[in-house]
Amino acid sequence: MAMKTYSRTSKGKANISETVYTILYKNIVNLTLAPGTMISEMDIAERLHVSRTPVREAFIKLSNEALVNIFPQKGTFVSKIDLSRVQEERFLRESLELAVLERFVTAHTEESIDRLKMNLKKQKSAIDQNDLVKFIDYDDQFHAIMFDESRKNLCYSIIQRFSSHYRRIRYLSLHFSRIYNQNIEQHQEIVDAIERQDVLEATVILKRHIRKLIIEKDEICEKYPEYFQQEERFIGDTDIFEASSELQKLLSDSSLFAIHDNTRPLDALE
Repeated sequence: MAMKTYSRTSKGKANISETVYTILYKNIVNLTLAPGTMISEMDIAERLHVSRTPVREAFIKLSNEALVNIFPQKGTFVSKIDLSRVQEERFLRESLELAVLERFVTAHTEESIDRLKMNLKKQKSAIDQNDLVKFIDYDDQFHAIMFDESRKNLCYSIIQRFSSHYRRIRYLSLHFSRIYNQNIEQHQEIVDAIERQDVLEATVILKRHIRKLIIEKDEICEKYPEYFQQEERFIGDTDIFEASSELQKLLSDSSLFAIHDNTRPLDALE
């Protein structure tokens, strides 16, 4: 599947650079560009019909966010998933979300609840369309609504900035497990607890929801080691992963840049 380019309506050099960054960021975190894939300034500039300067600027920004590794005289590669970083990103998200949830439960309005319920409908629609990327986007928006209604958008922007490795694990996890409905059920339970103003119950459900990444951790790390940094995998926070009974069919979408890639494209992981 070709790399998604999204809409490009921005004008000016700065906006072009930001657009290139956004396109690359989304394709990396959604695993269209597989971990370990080599990407080149010239190739991307030609595909996106831009000069190499905004691509270079996007690479630098992605490098600062640990999404690409730039090796002089060797090339630029999509970073492999760092499980220790996943743990820290999950910890950051949980800490901020629990703090915001408590405020939201006690101060929510009827309109804010309506926003959450409308979002749940969009999640169900994404499942019906079998669109995993869109489903995860709506999942993120569900949580963002509580930050927005609590006027803590800066906090949510921090989560978004430091969640790239965590998101990639979420994508793999949901793809393997195919338990989208369970995520929606947990979201519904959170909404129900909020409406009852039950802070304790909402907190328990949210913790379970954030920590529950359904993935065969050991099996996937051993079977597809090229997707993960070869570092210590047992990172102490044991509830970050929960084993599922079996793996489902892996990602069907291939990487656009597989021709430069020493790893297997996503559709070859059988």
